[in-house]
Amino acid sequence: MKIIALGNRNAGDDGAAIAAAEQLAFDTTPAPEIIFAGRPGTGLLDLLEGNEPVILLDVVQGSGKPGTITILPLSELTQRLAPTAQTSSHGFGPTEVLSLAKALGRTLPEGYFVGIEGEEFQASNAFSTALQQAFLRYVNTIQQMLSRLR
Repeated sequence: MKIIALGNRNAGDDGAAIAAAEQLAFDTTPAPEIIFAGRPGTGLLDLLEGNEPVILLDVVQGSGKPGTITILPLSELTQRLAPTAQTSSHGFGPTEVLSLAKALGRTLPEGYFVGIEGEEFQASNAFSTALQQAFLRYVNTIQQMLSRLR
């Protein structure tokens, strides 16, 4: 079991997935393998290799009200790709990488994408009010997904 946390801790809400993974490292027994991947782009393909289940964490933008949590099986995340709507807050995010993996004939691991809708992405290490209010719920949701995969 591994958790892959995407984001930039110096870009406001975009650091929430990393902060959630850091919290899980202290609160979860036994602690899962946690990879702080930043913005790996196509490097995410290599991080998804292997047979172990994966929980992929990221902050999303444009899919709902700030603080909204999205849970999708990894196998369904690629169905969210639309030419005008990004699932992530960056140009080549997890949806695009998983679509590329499928196009290359790679097998996707079992697991979930757990995203949270962000609001503020400026240069800062502070979260927006909406994300602060939803953060504990985000961590709890990730813990539930961990339990489901164990």
